[in-house]
Amino acid sequence: MPRDREHFILQGLGKAQVFKAKGGGSSKRPNDVADRAAHAHALLQALDHLPVAAAEDRPGLYLQVEGRPGEVMVTSGLNASGLALLKVEPARSDQQPARATVFASENGIGKLRQKIEDFREKNRTKQDGSEGRAYNADLVQSIGAIVEAGLRALWRSPYQKFPEGNDSRPWEIWLDKAAADDFIARAPEYGVAISADRLEFPEDIIVVGTATSDALALAVRRLAGVRALAAPTVTADHFDALEIEEQMEWIDDLVGRTTFHDDPDPSYITLLDRGVSRAHPLIAPALAVADRHAADPAWGLDDPIGHGTQLAGLALFGDLTVALQTLNPIHVRHRLESAKIIPDAGHNPHHLLGAVTRAGINAAEATSNRRRIFAMASTTEDDTPHDGAPTSWSSEIDQLVSGASGDKAHERLLIISAGNTNQNLFGNGVSIRAGPRDFGRRAW
Repeated sequence: MPRDREHFILQGLGKAQVFKAKGGGSSKRPNDVADRAAHAHALLQALDHLPVAAAEDRPGLYLQVEGRPGEVMVTSGLNASGLALLKVEPARSDQQPARATVFASENGIGKLRQKIEDFREKNRTKQDGSEGRAYNADLVQSIGAIVEAGLRALWRSPYQKFPEGNDSRPWEIWLDKAAADDFIARAPEYGVAISADRLEFPEDIIVVGTATSDALALAVRRLAGVRALAAPTVTADHFDALEIEEQMEWIDDLVGRTTFHDDPDPSYITLLDRGVSRAHPLIAPALAVADRHAADPAWGLDDPIGHGTQLAGLALFGDLTVALQTLNPIHVRHRLESAKIIPDAGHNPHHLLGAVTRAGINAAEATSNRRRIFAMASTTEDDTPHDGAPTSWSSEIDQLVSGASGDKAHERLLIISAGNTNQNLFGNGVSIRAGPRDFGRRAW
């Protein structure tokens, strides 16, 4: 069948539309309490037992508002009139009702008290003049208890990650932008050391503070401004900065938790890159000596640059920062092949990129018939800029995928990187890279 059809190049088909939020939401409301006056009295007593913010020179109080068991919780009234709704935890069961974390200024507590009193004493009037429901019925009948909140009520990471004990440790602190400067300046007075680095979002500023639970709790109560707490994110930089000996301890631990399954007919990820070095203890069990190939038989099979080896780490474990932090066993059921398509010195001429890719695939497939997924994280800037029209390289890849090219006539699955964006297109020194180089560094 002749392959003389032109490519379709689709342009100008996008259409911008104004975003519309998804509608819906529950219209349910809590059932009426059995004794309206008694319910209001209990909640007013709960407010009476709270600390007096003004007496302790505090800007307000953090409250944990618990819903009624088995009832829907309506929280809209907890985010107005001096009340700031920070967090809502849905009910887990009838025995564990929904909970809301609220920051209340002195004025906000007064407004909440007034809402409860109005519920107890006032009824709305219907259009026909008859007596209707109590004022603030949905809000007040949603509430089962009100207490002062602790640090756990502000915790936004998985519950099991909340620190136990009172050792000094880092905390990720999410601050309201209006109060952030004051908190950062005064937190050391309460034993909270704030790092110099910070992230800024439209509503929050995030810093890392090192403190004991008691010291942080005191700073949060006295200074306010904290919208949430979380476990600090551990990035690859943490492991990269460790001494070599300590890095090896982490690797040894991961090797001890990893099972490389000896499947008689495993799936393979074939890396079309700069080769792969087998010296790394996390790679060697999944990459046999005989499973390293090259497009040019004269090339070496190792990876002096490191890019292909980093790609191998990603193919086996994903982001290693995740694998290193967990204590769970890890199971690797697939294996690796390497087909080197980039020489150690110099580079492939642009017009030969398709031929070299084909030669690398042929070299890997010549050894055996296997279930393979080819992964290519190589890019070129020789054809930049272009209008999306096919190049000789992309056309050869189309041929290889369809099975029309290559020594073996069968279809193939190739996973190919999107390429690297031009970092000069972004201001303020921000660089966004879509290619594999950054991903490799993160994992390795």
